Amino acid sequence: MAPVSGGVTLPTNTTRALQSVNFPGRYAVVRSDSLGYLDPVTSSTSTAVKQSATFTVVPGLADGSCYSFRDSSGRYLRHKDFRVRFDPSNGTTLFNQDATYCARPGSATGSVSLESHNYPGRYLRHYNYELRVDAYQDNATFRADSSFRAVSPWA
Repeated sequence: MAPVSGGVTLPTNTTRALQSVNFPGRYAVVRSDSLGYLDPVTSSTSTAVKQSATFTVVPGLADGSCYSFRDSSGRYLRHKDFRVRFDPSNGTTLFNQDATYCARPGSATGSVSLESHNYPGRYLRHYNYELRVDAYQDNATFRADSSFRAVSPWA
């Protein structure tokens, strides 16, 4: 586990779900269009949706002190044109950078914000329930929208 200032760590080589801080019933998921969203997941949700909300946290592809997130089919959470999507690795430097996020203290105790490795100052966040990588904004809404808890996996 890599420590994050503020005492937050993410366990690597372990499956986790990314729970929204400000919408605690919603989790980062990958849908059939390969894009990332913030969707509701509960104990009665289908197995397929639970699997889409479960990721393996691995050392960052571009920087081992940061993190990458892999879904059950081997695709990585990455950004392209600042929209979050899930793609299989093509092994390029650009892909590895797009799929690497550095953990920063989140807006709530035990939460993290995930800063883009190759676009410092841009963070994984939800906007209209779509996952994006947006420039930091110093306001409570942005801080909450860009904070997640790595919680027990759904699948």
